[in-house]
Amino acid sequence: MAFTDDDTCLTVKKNTTVITNVYDGIPETLILNVICWIFLLLLFAILRNRAWDYGRLALVHTEKWTQLFYKNTDEAVAVEETSADISMVPDTGCLWFPSIFKITKSKVYARCGPDALHYLSFQKHILILFAIITVFSICVILPVNFQGTLEGNSTTFGHTTLSNLGPSSNLLWVHVVASLCMVPLTVFIMKKCSGKSPSTSALSSRTLMVTHISKPHRNIEDIKNYFAVRYPQVDILDVQITFRIKKLIELEKQRNKAHEAKLYCVENSHRSSDCIQVQPKGCICCCPCDTIDALAYYSREEQRLTDLVLSERRNALTAPLGIAFVTVGSQEQAEYVIHSFEPGTLRHWNITHAPTPGDINWENLEISYRNWYSKAIIINILLFLVLFFLTTPIIFLNTFNQINQAHGDFINKLSPVVSQFFPTLLLLSVSAVMPVIVAYTDEWMSHWTKSKQNFSVMFKAFYFLLFMVLILPSLGLTSAAAFVQWTLENDKFRWRCVFLADKGAFFVNYIITSALIGTALELLRFPELAMYALRLSFIKSEAEKTSVRKEILSEFQFGIHYAWTLLIFTISTVYSLSCPLITPFGLLYLSLKHLVDKYNIYYVYKPIAMSTEGQHIHAGAVKMVRVAILLCQVILTAFFFIRDSGGMNAITYVMIIGICLTIVCFFFLSPFPSCKPATTSKSHLAAQREQYIAPVLLSSSSIENCVIDRSSPALYGSASQGIVIPETGSSNA
Repeated sequence: MAFTDDDTCLTVKKNTTVITNVYDGIPETLILNVICWIFLLLLFAILRNRAWDYGRLALVHTEKWTQLFYKNTDEAVAVEETSADISMVPDTGCLWFPSIFKITKSKVYARCGPDALHYLSFQKHILILFAIITVFSICVILPVNFQGTLEGNSTTFGHTTLSNLGPSSNLLWVHVVASLCMVPLTVFIMKKCSGKSPSTSALSSRTLMVTHISKPHRNIEDIKNYFAVRYPQVDILDVQITFRIKKLIELEKQRNKAHEAKLYCVENSHRSSDCIQVQPKGCICCCPCDTIDALAYYSREEQRLTDLVLSERRNALTAPLGIAFVTVGSQEQAEYVIHSFEPGTLRHWNITHAPTPGDINWENLEISYRNWYSKAIIINILLFLVLFFLTTPIIFLNTFNQINQAHGDFINKLSPVVSQFFPTLLLLSVSAVMPVIVAYTDEWMSHWTKSKQNFSVMFKAFYFLLFMVLILPSLGLTSAAAFVQWTLENDKFRWRCVFLADKGAFFVNYIITSALIGTALELLRFPELAMYALRLSFIKSEAEKTSVRKEILSEFQFGIHYAWTLLIFTISTVYSLSCPLITPFGLLYLSLKHLVDKYNIYYVYKPIAMSTEGQHIHAGAVKMVRVAILLCQVILTAFFFIRDSGGMNAITYVMIIGICLTIVCFFFLSPFPSCKPATTSKSHLAAQREQYIAPVLLSSSSIENCVIDRSSPALYGSASQGIVIPETGSSNA
């Protein structure tokens, strides 16, 4: 049957199921999710064991798809062979699970970099924080809620919630004290979450990024002369100019693709009597006719693209951008230049610390500040309209409920078991798409660095998800449009929708599904597998499979994973006092999420270094923990106010004062860490591996050296500009 307290509130379904409907179906949801979780975990173990049965090979042409997805990347193998400190134990069968617990901090730092260490440290600290909240909620708050008599009996879920206590009960003070004690507890634990490991290399710590360089001064000699006159005590080791290379990068990708396909044809020509065929006008799957010899085709394509790459490279080097990287003698000299430089002088430059070379999106540097902000405003407005008013998860859930009811509750007739947890699974699936949409739109915004892109994704995805998954369902609303309408109409009765007892059961079911099915799917990585299959369906020949496989290997998306971890932590914390049964499942999610992310970061994804700017995302995540504590207090205050029929009693006054003190503590006293390493800490990352030169310019330079006389120097620009490509391990090492 369907139950609703009022037609204006979001309907919450209660079905009589085949197992039990005790506690609004939470036990049944847990049983179903455990069964699915075990099945998915066994499937992952089988697939991973199948991958490792073939041996720990690099990414080669004969590799099976199971090896591609369920064994470590080729980069991990290469690191393992060269470093005994981070070698990985062969983990065939089910040995991969205990191997997760053997991964130490030093191994994570050496294999994955400081950003991964920051992220896992953040997860550990909120695990400790929420473990304390869980113990208190179950051992103290839950027995207190049981003392009431307003919501059914001991087999009713509402009996465990805050709604079970009367408006004048003195036991409500326990909730007040608990919400206020969360503030110092959060500050004490998260204060220790600052990163101690350096996030910059020796090269980036002493390299300056100079922007807004006017066209007459965009050459190395001019920049060196300026620093020599303005800062005679500073040693200038290297100066590199940036160029417009977006088109060059795309052409180089196509050339590499044709080159690898040609090599595949050469290596496999003796293995088969039939030569490999290619469909030049489409994909080989949909159009197997009119094919030609692949080796001849890819040889011509490589030569054609090589000519285009060299031509585009010469064009790019004649149009330098107003950005340069200046490497000085020491980190102290770099700090001196930054603090003593006055932007309002003769040259209106801007000098800041340079991000690490691996953090830079070189193709986006040609986007000026003015164009970037214009682009960002348009994209964010469109994203806001689409996600807030058209495609919210609650709209999908509400539409599903309407269709189901219009057809006589066909889902329940088909299978009561499926009907019980399908709405929460639908909400989880739809809400999982939102961070992906945010991530793709941020790629279109053309951020200069990966760290800024990750921070933007984390910030927007978290608040979008918070609004769509927590705030709107709590208010019984289906979309942001309904939220605006309710705000303008000032519908006071709507506030009662926040405190429906079965709302807590809805969120408990959501957390259970996220903790079990959600984390298991992150191990299996079905979306990436589907993308791999989609790309394979569009290849022109079998020789292009190698390029497709290499495109699958990606970096860990810190922004999206930070947003998901913070969302579940916030939901669980907000309902921890009003609905304490949610806390064990929130703790289960945080524990499983930590283990899954630790495994994926170490074994699956490529390392990413986000430099000093990367510390902003880690510090921002720590500060976003404040949202959960503040929302918890706001929800309790609104509950006490409405339960007293809009009156102001002692409890309400104390909660309002507590909220004011919390805001002052969180936002004005800044008790949270900045996640910056100690200034005395030095990175052990080798500087000679890094150069402030776009990788595509280095790779295209090697092509040019094969064409021109090898005795002549490789020019980095025109001779008039004096821009020369330094050899690897040169002065910037």
